[in-house]
Amino acid sequence: MRYAAMMNWNSLLSRKRLAKTTADPELPHRSAYEIDIDRITFTTSFRRLADKQQVHGIGGSDYVRSRLTHSMEAARVGRSLGMWVGPAILRSVDYEVKATPADFGHVVAAASLAHDVGTPCFAHTGEDVISDWFADSDIGQRIRTGLSDVEQAELCKFEANAQGFRVLTRLQGWRGVGGLQLTAATLGAGAKYPWGVEVPNGPLKRPHKRKYGFFESEQDVFAVVATEVGLVEKGPGAWCRHPLAYLVEAADDACYHVVDIEDAAKMRMLSFEHAEDLLLAFIRDDKTKDWEADYKTLEDEDRKLIFLRAQAIDRLVRDAAEIFLERLPSLMAGEFCKPLLTLSARAPALRKIEQVSHERIYRGQQRCETDIIAARTITTLLDAYGEALLDREKLGPGAKLPRRWASLLETMPESRQLPYERAAWVRGLLDYVAGMTDRFAIRQAQLIAG
Repeated sequence: MRYAAMMNWNSLLSRKRLAKTTADPELPHRSAYEIDIDRITFTTSFRRLADKQQVHGIGGSDYVRSRLTHSMEAARVGRSLGMWVGPAILRSVDYEVKATPADFGHVVAAASLAHDVGTPCFAHTGEDVISDWFADSDIGQRIRTGLSDVEQAELCKFEANAQGFRVLTRLQGWRGVGGLQLTAATLGAGAKYPWGVEVPNGPLKRPHKRKYGFFESEQDVFAVVATEVGLVEKGPGAWCRHPLAYLVEAADDACYHVVDIEDAAKMRMLSFEHAEDLLLAFIRDDKTKDWEADYKTLEDEDRKLIFLRAQAIDRLVRDAAEIFLERLPSLMAGEFCKPLLTLSARAPALRKIEQVSHERIYRGQQRCETDIIAARTITTLLDAYGEALLDREKLGPGAKLPRRWASLLETMPESRQLPYERAAWVRGLLDYVAGMTDRFAIRQAQLIAG
């Protein structure tokens, strides 16, 4: 099959940093993409992921993953995927690519490391509670009055991916513009959903009705990134995926599917035998059977789980890399592809894990208790800060706020610098609430509730 247009790897791997006119000089001891990894690692948003739930939240044991450990694991898997495909890509093109195989690994690792920095307190539950609050609560509806259709849609479909892009390009770092000023390659590869929100009954239809990758406030920023790396424009405010974004997605998928089962077994939400059966499905049909001898020497259940987790992820990495290279010509033309691991021969094993996870883990008693705490916590925060900021807007600059609101807003960093224009202060409110860790959000809600 012939494709009309192809993206170029020299653009896709652009080392140019956001808000800079030219690329920085190359350093002999670390690449531009390794610098991206360093900058992400040292941010407060990344550090706060240590106290944001992956699945089990505040009720989990010290063993289970947080968003921080999940992000670190995904980054290592992403590095392996990038290193795997890099040499094959360099051999396949008929032009000089100014990159090494390691560069592919570092770009995917950086994007994977940052993929969850926009996650709000209580993760996906937090996204849902924030969205429901703006859609259904009295104060949320009052706030939405007067905002544009796009702004209202963003509030009623709060999206962690869009918040993450805002964190990386605006909120973190000491620089006046460009946030962390990451390379265009890393920002592009991290864009799983390179389009804005779909407005209900609006004229623009997006590839995904719920998910999107940037807020309207950062659309111009994303357009700069998309232009620099050469993404194919698919319509107003929408682009194709960066090819390496499929590897970032695969690294995330491989990690959370497998380790959620390992964690659930550790927490006795699943029996060891059930977890073992789910993970053996990834390797049971291997023709070499080279794993069996090692597995038979293991007697301890914990060691068996560690072994099976490592073997399962290894197989998924191989599958994702091979499928990526098979599909690469169409990806380079900007065509959409399903998540790589859904095309794997091991997809049935992943679907079985998804089924068990939804039935036994995500809707288990402990998770439901955590969700109740999350809903009460976030609702308390948004009720209080939302009403206070509405009154502040109504009274205007220089006016004296009632003591209850004045004291409350003093607990919100930089509240005095918030604009009085509604769209701007609402975004600042969500920056604050979404940036909270789970435990800090609970403490703050308890303080407000008395």
